[in-house]
Amino acid sequence: MSVLSDEIDNDPAGKGYATFMPDQPGRVVDMLNALTETKIKTRMITARGILSDYPGGPAAAAVVLDKLEAATEVIPALKWAFGFLKTPEGIDIGHPATQGMIGQLSPSVITPEEAANLKALAIQPASRAEVLGLPRITEEMLRDR
Repeated sequence: MSVLSDEIDNDPAGKGYATFMPDQPGRVVDMLNALTETKIKTRMITARGILSDYPGGPAAAAVVLDKLEAATEVIPALKWAFGFLKTPEGIDIGHPATQGMIGQLSPSVITPEEAANLKALAIQPASRAEVLGLPRITEEMLRDR
């Protein structure tokens, strides 16, 4: 069974697809494509972005950035990653490798809460289709499932 078929037939998130199927497939398409959920996504971020968006504000962000910078002396991978934070392009905070590195830095470099706050910077609005790993849904996809 395909992921889309399973979603429509079993409705694991309780979206109510059965109410609109098969007579109003457009409503189901809208439901699947609406930004109603969140997920970790690609987000290029710099130290400036962390300072502006980190929970707790710039002072809390500065403490975390200082801890990370101090640890670059003993963690080569962090040295390289931290270098990207200083470039205009930044680093993809949502990339699995970056998320994994942040997790490995806790609790030896940063606290678990600080790690969670950094990881959360990659959480963005998402559609149900995105959460399921599907492309934007069309009525034709519903018919062909």
